[in-house]
Amino acid sequence: MRIHALLAILLAVVFAPLSVASAAEGDYLLRVGASNVDPDDPNGSVLGLDITVDDAWSATFTGEWMWKKNWGIEVLAAWPFEHDIKVQGLGKVGSTKHLPPTLSMNYHFLPDTKFDVYVGAGINYTIFFDADSSGPLASDGSGGNLDVDDNSWGLAGQIGADWFINDKWFVNFNVRYIDIDTEAKVTLAPDSAIVPGGGTVKPDVDIDPWIYGVHVGYRF
Repeated sequence: MRIHALLAILLAVVFAPLSVASAAEGDYLLRVGASNVDPDDPNGSVLGLDITVDDAWSATFTGEWMWKKNWGIEVLAAWPFEHDIKVQGLGKVGSTKHLPPTLSMNYHFLPDTKFDVYVGAGINYTIFFDADSSGPLASDGSGGNLDVDDNSWGLAGQIGADWFINDKWFVNFNVRYIDIDTEAKVTLAPDSAIVPGGGTVKPDVDIDPWIYGVHVGYRF
């Protein structure tokens, strides 16, 4: 999926007609759409077993101010993403939600064309909340409990394209990579069937996702 998304953007660049002007200095670009967060695999280990965080879709929003003709400052926001968390041999053990606000500086290669390609780099702050336990880690006393509340700072990069339909409206495609790491807290009850006697472990979870977005945009 990652390779296909990148190829689609590159092919669009090659065959796109170059005509009407797109963004100009001082413009604001608002993009609204959906993105898929596809974490690295595996994402860590606990008690010698691999941890896997499933991918998730959610609504995403970006606002970009064209600081200069080729340069834009962009903020990414989203509706919370919810991911299932699985452990090798145990299946789903819980889920967590997160918000990934990201600030990026983008460079636009073709600001005077209908199809404007850009790359960007910046910083991300991911907020984790509402972790729930299920299956062998259900918080009803039969197994244990899962918490994911260690927020993450990390670098972010992206490649994207704005395809202008007219002077105001455009379609956006982008692919991002974000460095997201957190720490899970797994508390096992004394009668746990996983580890006799119970206890608490705190495995590192490296999410490091690729993010694929499709948006509709409007220029102010």
